[in-house]
This record gives sequence, structure tokens and C-alpha cells, in this order.
Amino acid sequence: MKEWQLGSGVVLRSATLADVPSLLAICLQTADSGKDASNLHNLPDLVGEIYAAPYAIYEPDFAFVLVANDRQVGYVLGALDTSKFEAVLEVKYWPRTKAKYESISTELLAHDVELLGELDKQGSSDPAIISKYPSHLHIDIIESHQGVGYGKAMIEHLLNELRIAGSRGVHLHMAATNDRALNFYTKFGFTEIHSDENEKILALTF
Repeated sequence: MKEWQLGSGVVLRSATLADVPSLLAICLQTADSGKDASNLHNLPDLVGEIYAAPYAIYEPDFAFVLVANDRQVGYVLGALDTSKFEAVLEVKYWPRTKAKYESISTELLAHDVELLGELDKQGSSDPAIISKYPSHLHIDIIESHQGVGYGKAMIEHLLNELRIAGSRGVHLHMAATNDRALNFYTKFGFTEIHSDENEKILALTF
């Protein structure tokens, strides 16, 4: 397993299938614009099953976990070819994930309902975007480890891996109201290519 030292007791390493439960937990703990969203969901795994788990399972070459003192505290995840990645998920991942939530006895909160809607919509990205920016990424770090430089190192590592693998460009989706994230990404050269009341799409050309 490859790993890269980021500080005392802190490493970035390749993700494995054994990390999936931790990815789900981190995704939930950062789902409220970087803050813990545990109190907003009665379906705690769903947000991570949409936005994190598929990468460790089907694109492990571009999935990395931040580990501090033997505890998983963040991740940076990417797909080299978004179109191919989505085609694999359409056959191998989304059907069984959607089937898991077809019959739910749990009382749903508003954010659960919203996420179930997002699950139903998972499929193909905008061809106009992925033709120019074929790769994409996600990054999340729990609050206790934000703001100390790990995110910068993680993004730089993944961008370098995508570049070496031959990517022409990368895009990402973010909440429209998350100004902190916008400022973070622009420092790497990302620019806004789409915006509406819910989300912004940023992109970077290699």
C-alpha cells in the first residue's frame, strides 16, 4: 500500500475496500458544507454511498485516505475518465444501491429525502463538461483536521496523479453557498464554469 507522509503521525495513503465504512462516516461528518451532518440524516450511510464509496470500489488508483494517528480523518477521491467510471457504476453499483433504499421503514428527514432524489438522478454527467474536463474529484476532511494544510497537499497529490495518467482536465461540483470551498479551489487554478442556486461547477485544464 502506497503512502505519503504529510506530518507527524499523518499520512495520505491509497484507499482500500476496508476503508469504505470510514469513507461513509467521513462523508456524513462533512456533509453540511464541511461540518458534521449526522443530526440531519436518519439514513447515515446514504450520502457516502453516493459521493464516496464508489471510488474506493471502482477507481482505487485515484482514491486516497488521510490518516492521523491511525484514524481516518479525510479523503480525496477522483475518476480519471468520468464517462467510463459512470458507465461502470450504471451497471455494477447504482442498481444495488438503489435497491437497498426501495423499502425504508426509517422515518426520513428532509435531507434524507433530498439525497434519495439525488440517488435516483445518478447517471451521466454533462457531455459538454466531460469532453473538456474528463476527470473529476471530491475531497472531504473532518472539522478537527481542517485548516492546517492537509487539504492543499491532498489536492496537489490527486491532481498530479491525474496529470501523470494523461488527464486533459478535471472538474468538481460544490455547494453554491460554500464560499470557503470556492476560495480554496481557486487557489489551484479552478474557475467557475456553471452556477445555479444549488451548486457551482469548477474546472481546471492541465
